[in-house]
This record gives sequence, C-alpha cells and structure tokens, in this order.
Amino acid sequence: MQGLSDAQNVTARAIVLAGCDDFGAEGWREGLERSLDAFARIPLTEQARAAVQQKIVQDLTTRLQIEQWYKQHPDTAAQEMEAPVFVVGLPRTGTTATVAMLALDPAFRFLRMWEGQEPVPPPVAGEEESDPRVNAAREAARAYEKGHIHLFDPDGPEEDLALLAGLDMHAYHGAYPMPDDYVKWWMAEDFASTYAFHARVLKMLQSRRPPNRWLLKSPPHLFKLDAIARQYPDARFIMTHRDPCKVIPSVASLHHVLHSERCLPGSLDKLSSGRKLLAFWSEGMRRGLAARTQIGEERFIDVFNEDVIHRPLETFERVYAHLGMDLTPQVRARLEEYSSRNAPGAFGKHRYTLEEYGLSQDAIHEAFGDYLGRFAVA
Repeated sequence: MQGLSDAQNVTARAIVLAGCDDFGAEGWREGLERSLDAFARIPLTEQARAAVQQKIVQDLTTRLQIEQWYKQHPDTAAQEMEAPVFVVGLPRTGTTATVAMLALDPAFRFLRMWEGQEPVPPPVAGEEESDPRVNAAREAARAYEKGHIHLFDPDGPEEDLALLAGLDMHAYHGAYPMPDDYVKWWMAEDFASTYAFHARVLKMLQSRRPPNRWLLKSPPHLFKLDAIARQYPDARFIMTHRDPCKVIPSVASLHHVLHSERCLPGSLDKLSSGRKLLAFWSEGMRRGLAARTQIGEERFIDVFNEDVIHRPLETFERVYAHLGMDLTPQVRARLEEYSSRNAPGAFGKHRYTLEEYGLSQDAIHEAFGDYLGRFAVA
C-alpha cells in the first residue's frame, strides 16, 4: 500500500489528526521506520495492511496528544508513583490470571484496554461509568469469541507493554509474523526511551484517577527487566512459571490464530513459526534470569501456574507477604469467587499439539535447560 513504508507520510497524517507537532523526547523514529519496513514485507491481507497503517498513525497521534496534555497540565510531571508491581514470565504461564486476581484489590491501579488505546483525556475517578470509552469497550467484549484462548475483561487489566510500547514505536507486534531482522533489532534495543514514555503515560492516567501503585504485566517485559529496574528502581516482580512443554505449543497456537487472521491464505508455515517462537522465548527467559540476578533476588517472588489454579489463597498470601501488603477478608472472598468462576475449561478448551508446530519435548527441554534446572515446573 502506498505510503506504508513512508515515515514522513504517517507522521504528517498524525500531526494533522492531533492538531499539534511536538512528539516529545527522541527514541521513537528508528522504530517507526523499522516497523513500516517490516510490515511492507509481510504477506498481509489488504484489510490487515490498512489496519496496521491506521494503528501506527493512531499511535503517533496519541503520542502527540499526550505531549499536548503535559503542556496544558504541567503539574502532571510531578505525579508520584508508588513501587509498581510487574507480573512477568513466559506467556501462557498464568500471567493473565495472576494479574487479574491481584487487580481485585482496590489498592492497585491497572491499565484497562480502553484507556491504553485512548489515554487522552485521562479518566476521572467517579465518572468512568459515563465515559464513552468504557461503554464501547464493554460492547466489544460482548462480541469477543476467544475466551478459550485468552480471557478478556473490559474492566480488568490488560498488557501494558502491548498497549504502550507502540507509542514509542517499540512494539513487539506479536499478532504479526515479524521478519527476523525486526525481531533481532527489537531484542537488542535498550528500551530506555520506551519505559520513560511508559512512565509518562501512567503518571498522566493516575493524575485524575488514583491509586498510584501500578499493577502491570506483559510477557515481553521478560526481555527488558534491566530497563524496567532502571526506570522504576523500586519496582517489585512476580514471576510466573509453567512447564515450557505446555507453554510453547500454546503460544504457537495462539500466534497462528492471530497471524492467520491477518495474512494471506497459504502464506504461513506452522513448523517454522513454532521453531522461531521456541528460540525467541527461550532467549527471553535466558535474559530474564540474567537480569534477575543483577537486579536482586529479593525483589522477585515466584508463582506457579498450578498453584494459582488449585491453591489461590495460599499463593496470594505468599505474594502479599512478599509485597508487605495486607490481604483483606474482602479481597480473599473476591479471590475465591474469581477462582471458581474462571476454572480451567470454563470458556472452552484450547487444542494444539507439539508436532503440528515442529516441536518436541526434547527440543524444548534443551532450549530451556537452565530454567528447568532451577524451577520444578508442571
């Protein structure tokens, strides 16, 4: 599509839409150019190609709007953030359930999908029920059909990096089969500008809707724990765990569904995709464990997927003790109700096999050797 690989074209469109031209701190331009170049080489349907172009324009527009908000409300920069809690780990290890259950506690502030997609103006405490963004999100949730693959609650927490990294043009773009050179660049980036803008967005969002202790999660954080610790020196980490032999084929199946919705028929290779995802996430775990050693083990607590499912109260008692927080009777009751309502299989079964994605237990065990040697996962 004409203009997809033209960074000047999309920035000009964003400036017109936003009505301002200050993008703020540098660090995003190379990512824009690399993203546009990568998408131009993916066999997308015309509908998907138009959608991704519009998404990039919208991300740039949102960035401009955020900078404009800061100019009009300079006191926003003085917002203080209490030690944020990051739920990190491989995808499909219970990160969604863990953060959703912690989000039952009003002591935490978390990112809803609607405010991540349209953060300006920031929501106002006590006025969200009349916010058109909330009503639109709830309407979209009624048509959601992938509950057997990924839980979605329009009023619950969503992946912060998935929603916010695009504003700095450092998105992982997991819904697309990104070229190897883009993935290599993404892994090598230090993400300093990305997490700086990440904090900028969160400060704006909490400015009119407290509390200020953020609960955050997104599996790609695993690659960038050192950058998180630099931006948020008082951050605490909850690391989720599950057998990679269950994780990787589930991840491959999810990605295949997402890629199939966006790419031309016959253009995808399941076997190649499975092997690439194994290499990608085993490298993410290697980097995550290395960063964990550097950051300090005392800032981490380990949570196992099986325990979240079968022993939720005992699991979250440990988590709250680690965070130095009180697990109130009200939150205990909410945890029990959530666990009962979201039992495995409640929304249908997600079916896949290792073999259909070119995977084997031996290959996964070899790739995750150090991880498996440290954690007794099931």
